[in-house]
Amino acid sequence: MDWVEELFVKWKGKIRNFSLQKAMMAYMIIAIFLVIAASGITWEICMNWKDTIKTVNEVGDDYRYAGEGAFVLYFENQGGIRVTDFSSTIYLKKSDEILWHVLDGIIVLCIPVYSAAAIFLVSVLYYKNKLREPMSLLRAEMESIKRNDLSYSCFYDSNDEMGDICKVMDTMRKAVVENQKNMWELLEEQRKINAAFAHDLRTPLTVIAGYVDMLTEYYPKGKMSEEKIMEILSAIRGETIRLKTFSETMKKIDSFEVLEVRKKAVFGCDLEKDIRNLAAGMESGSFLVISVMTQFKKREICCDENIILEVLGNLLSNALRYGEKKIEILAEQQENRLFLYVKDDGRGMTKEELYKADSPYYSDKTKECEDQWNGDETENEKQDIHFGLGLTICKILCKKHGGSLSFSNSIDGGAIVCAEFFVG
Repeated sequence: MDWVEELFVKWKGKIRNFSLQKAMMAYMIIAIFLVIAASGITWEICMNWKDTIKTVNEVGDDYRYAGEGAFVLYFENQGGIRVTDFSSTIYLKKSDEILWHVLDGIIVLCIPVYSAAAIFLVSVLYYKNKLREPMSLLRAEMESIKRNDLSYSCFYDSNDEMGDICKVMDTMRKAVVENQKNMWELLEEQRKINAAFAHDLRTPLTVIAGYVDMLTEYYPKGKMSEEKIMEILSAIRGETIRLKTFSETMKKIDSFEVLEVRKKAVFGCDLEKDIRNLAAGMESGSFLVISVMTQFKKREICCDENIILEVLGNLLSNALRYGEKKIEILAEQQENRLFLYVKDDGRGMTKEELYKADSPYYSDKTKECEDQWNGDETENEKQDIHFGLGLTICKILCKKHGGSLSFSNSIDGGAIVCAEFFVG
């Protein structure tokens, strides 16, 4: 009987992949067939029992049941007229009469009873085979999502509508996971920024508090000269400017988190002109030479020009800080990508800088110490505190524009920063 089991499993698998409507039709057709078959078998069994009762009570084939356990002779006379002979009536035993009535009742009721049973079984089997498992999976997944547990996978191996719903539900779960992952990354980035903000606020506030305490203690006693007072006030003013500058940078980087990229068609020649103007403006205030080369394959480029120029400005500011004689800019387009390379001829980047250069508030302390030792900073530059936000801003802007920011060292010496933008 293995072939029967294999056939059953085969058809069960086919019905499992039926649509809900086709599956219901299949169940109903099978149920109707079974009701007809069962009714026919029941009718046959009951008629055999009746024949047995007639045989036991010696009732011939010419007798017809007249009710109340009585059989009368029914025949045709010589003229072909049907005649009922009540004088030859045969009565069944009481027990046989009861059984006869029971058999009649079974024959009458078997079809509605089997039909009702078939409807019940179809409902149970249809729910069990087509609805129970996917509904259980969907309920479990919704409960998991309600508990903020997104690890539960709603997988249902079927090609029917419930299988499609489970796939859509699981796709939605994966989308929620991805959205939460992106949100966690943004929150982690914001946490780092907030931590750096709190850390950098501590120093100027401590300095200001120390000067205020000094003034409070010595000024009322007349132990402080006017020159010393002005020196302290100038120092406090410097720290206030430092805090104001720092708060502005914080406001700026926080606004990038909600920045919307506004792309439009820009002529390649216009973008090249803007890049050259920006480079010339920054070159005028420096002793370095900035060269620009562009390779645009399309006449028009779909991009947000303001974001590209903002990134270029930050990269140039960083390159001017480390460059010695010249800076090279290369802007080239490859398919739907725009690459912006900025190369300086400085000392290059260390392993730590290659890894952390775009981290919030990361700065090269060695370079700052060298500048101060060599006296390279002007008074304005001393006030323009380097907070290490330039490359972080570039990273955020590139990501907003569908690209990325990467760092490397040139084989000829110096650092190369590549800003990538999606311009499709």
